[in-house]
Amino acid sequence: MTKLEMIQALKNTDRPIVICGAGIIGERLLDICRAEEISITCFCDGSIKTSGNKCCGLEIIHTPSLHTRFDDAVCLISAVAIKDVVEMLQEQGFNDWYAGGVLLKDIDITQDNPDASLDYLKFAIDNCILCHDGYLHPDKLFLRSIDLIITERCSLRCRDCSNLMQYYEHPVNCDSEMLLRSIDRFCDIIDEVMDFRIIGGETFMNREWHIPTAHLIDNPKARRIVLYTNATILPDPKYTELLQHEKVLIIATDYGAHLSRKLPEFRQYMEENHIRHNILKMTEWLDCSAIGQHNRTEEQNQEIFKLCCAKNMATLSDGKLFRCPYAANAFRLQAVPDCPKDYVDIFSDHTSLELKTKMKDYLESKDYLSICDYCNGRPLSGVEVEPAIQAEQPLPYKKILVED
Repeated sequence: MTKLEMIQALKNTDRPIVICGAGIIGERLLDICRAEEISITCFCDGSIKTSGNKCCGLEIIHTPSLHTRFDDAVCLISAVAIKDVVEMLQEQGFNDWYAGGVLLKDIDITQDNPDASLDYLKFAIDNCILCHDGYLHPDKLFLRSIDLIITERCSLRCRDCSNLMQYYEHPVNCDSEMLLRSIDRFCDIIDEVMDFRIIGGETFMNREWHIPTAHLIDNPKARRIVLYTNATILPDPKYTELLQHEKVLIIATDYGAHLSRKLPEFRQYMEENHIRHNILKMTEWLDCSAIGQHNRTEEQNQEIFKLCCAKNMATLSDGKLFRCPYAANAFRLQAVPDCPKDYVDIFSDHTSLELKTKMKDYLESKDYLSICDYCNGRPLSGVEVEPAIQAEQPLPYKKILVED
C-alpha cells in the first residue's frame, strides 16, 4: 500500500482510528493525520505508566485493554516493535491495522520540536520506517538495531544495570579483531541494519572504540552507528572528524551532575564540533538486573518473554547473536548454562543463506529462551527503581560450573 492509498483508506473509514504508540512518532503521525483531515479518536500505549494520561490532547488507553473500549477500531501503528503490537491487537480481535512508517516517508522534520532534538527525531523516524518496511517485506532480514558489545568495563558500577555490568569482577575490553570479523560476517548475512549500537560498559572505556566505528561507517548495510555513553569520559579529540560523519549519532545518558560529571564538557564538545547527539535524562529504571534461576514452567517463561520490552534488542557478543543484552552478558559471565538454542553462532559451519534462515527464525519465531528462566522479566509495566545507584564492589552471583 502506498502512502496516498493509506491516507485515502483512513479518510474513508467511519470507524474510530487509534494511534498505537504515544511517543514522538505517534505525535508526528497525528500531525500528518490532522493535516490530511483524518480524525484520530485516541492513542493507545503498552506502558501502563503512560496510559490514563493525554497526548496532544487525546486520551491514552493501555493497549492490552483496548478491546474494552472498542470492538471495531482501525489501528495506526507508530511503535517500532510492530510485530509485538500486531500480535497484541490481533489477540483482541483488531485485524484492521496500518503501518505508520509508510506515512512517515519523506516527512519534513525541519520545524522545531520542543521535546526532542532534530537529530533524535530523525533517528526515531528512520527506525520506525525501516522496522515497518522489514515487517511488511518478510522475505528480507532487516534489523531495527544490533548492540555490539565492545567492552565489559564501565566508569560507573550501577547496582541495577540491566546489562549486568555490576557483576564483572575483572572486566575486559573486547578484542578489536574479533569485533571486525563479527561485523563482516554478520553483514554478509543480513540485508540491512538501521542502527549498530556500540555499547559496553562505557563505550569510551575501550580506547579502540574508533576501530569498529570506522569499520561500520564503511559498511553500506549499516545505516547508522550509535555510540552510547554515560558522559563520564570524553572521546579523544583526534577522532572528532570520525564522529562528525553523517552516519554517527552519540547518545549520552544524564544521571545527574555527581555521576555524569563530564556532561557540560560533552555538550559543549558536541555542539562546537557539530556532532549529532542526544542527551537522555534518566529518571527511573526497570528492576530487571537480578540473576538467578526461577525454575518456571515453559508456559511461565513464554509469558515472561512475551511481555519483555527488551526481547528485540539483538546483541552481538564474541561472534554470537543473542536476543537481548541481558542474555549476552549472562552468557559472558557464565551465569547461565551454554544452551545453543539461546543464540546463533555466526561463525558456525553454515552458508550465509543457511545462517540467514536460522537467524530469521531465531529473531522472529522464538517464544522464549532458556536464559529467560534466570531473568526477573522486563515488562513495560514492571517495578521501577531509582537509576544509577552505585555499588561499592562487584555484586556476587552464582557461576555455572563449566567442565574442561
